[in-house]
Amino acid sequence: MDELEKKEEEFQDNEASVPRWMKHSLGQYGKMIKSHLSKNDLNSAIKVLDLIKEKRDKPTMYLYNLLIRGFARQGDVKQCFGLYNKAKQRGLIPNAATYTSLFNACAVSDNSTLALKQLNGLRQSLYEKQFPLNDTHYNVMVKAYSWHKKIIEAFQLVDEMRDKRMPFGEKTYNSLLHAAIADKEVGLRYALTVWHLMRRYKVKPTVATYNLFLRAIRDTNLGSLKVNTVFIEGMEQTKILLKDSERPDLLASPPVLSKLLPLTSKEQMVTQECVKDVALTDSVDLNDVLINNRLILFGGLEGWVERMANDDVKPDAKTITLLLDLIPNTVLVENLLITIAEKNKVELDIDFYNMLIKRRNMRGDFKAAKEVISITERKELSPNVMTFGVLALGCHESREAKEFLRGLDAFGYRPNAVIMSTLINNACRKKDFELLLFVMNYMRENKIEPNEQAINNLKEFSQNLSEIEKPRGKYSLRKKKRLKKNIEDFEEQYPKWQKMIKDDE
Repeated sequence: MDELEKKEEEFQDNEASVPRWMKHSLGQYGKMIKSHLSKNDLNSAIKVLDLIKEKRDKPTMYLYNLLIRGFARQGDVKQCFGLYNKAKQRGLIPNAATYTSLFNACAVSDNSTLALKQLNGLRQSLYEKQFPLNDTHYNVMVKAYSWHKKIIEAFQLVDEMRDKRMPFGEKTYNSLLHAAIADKEVGLRYALTVWHLMRRYKVKPTVATYNLFLRAIRDTNLGSLKVNTVFIEGMEQTKILLKDSERPDLLASPPVLSKLLPLTSKEQMVTQECVKDVALTDSVDLNDVLINNRLILFGGLEGWVERMANDDVKPDAKTITLLLDLIPNTVLVENLLITIAEKNKVELDIDFYNMLIKRRNMRGDFKAAKEVISITERKELSPNVMTFGVLALGCHESREAKEFLRGLDAFGYRPNAVIMSTLINNACRKKDFELLLFVMNYMRENKIEPNEQAINNLKEFSQNLSEIEKPRGKYSLRKKKRLKKNIEDFEEQYPKWQKMIKDDE
């Protein structure tokens, strides 16, 4: 405490007094703080300390712990450690609950630099004091290092836990998977190490574990993983084996690779986009195999779902959404994924189907993208503005654009600048003057202000009119006349469209 606070405390102790009937009990102060925290009113919660001071009472470590825990949930490292230091200055002794909250504040903080600085300092201080850290402390520290992308430190803490024979379960491993996801180049190898550690110690994965692993498959790579790699030193059952005909599965025990990658599984056999089989040698980079099908080294879609079932884990909406990013880019497998969701009674919302529409449009499968709408109608899901945004990707003719805009209007939506920009981009790429002029006129008539992308696309298109390839072959004369007329119409409309932009500005 500073000098003023010391003098104030001496005055309270020796000269001032408040009648007992005007005071609150420590339990009442605690209830006040809890009430404010339950309403997420942290400012009022901390003002209880001022009330305690005003009543000439002294706060306890319990009351400070309540406040520290409240600010820890917000990741307010500065306030938490400020309260911690204030409590120590008052001669109060922090306890196990105090340190759990402080570690948690570091874990959920947005400020990695400050969080890691305080985390490292507190951890070192407790080591030096030989404070008896328990498994809860270690789990929160693992979470903190993992969420701030310090994977080595996270694994070191788990080693410490193992050396001290501390219990650790699924939450610890899930934290390590968080850490693995942070390393884009080698994270998937770390994730596999975590997976095999779980299997070694018979820790049952949950749906959260499976979802985190799917994120690792989606967002990270294997590093320089080779055949005969051992994931856990001294454990031969974690050594990658090479077999002739088995489905590759690095999650199996022992992990298995096939001499020919990828093997054809049921969901791939009838797809035209299957990559060619590759003879597996030490020179083959497994990351190259992942590019074509990120699930292929993990049992494929069917193998993954089967493994979840064997662990009595039901997929949720997040699982299905993550799998959509990972399965082969074909209608057959996408429909299989929807079937899997239905069998597991997973309710998929309109956002999932929006992603599916976009995925199909992006690969040019416009017909299949439109078919998704019939699925959403069957499931009684209402489209939102994002639905129309991704449907716009599939409009490549003026007839389709008109039908699309009528549908938009029927659902009570007004097309925004992003949707119109998509239509303009489609028209410019196809050099479809009919579609382009229709969209430009529609924007003028409905006073829809274009975004920067639309402005740039039209500017570039207008500058490259002379480079449009002239028609050849049969009926080329008629086609040339039509092209000339289209260019003239565009050159007449484009200045009016530009004027609309300037008028709006």
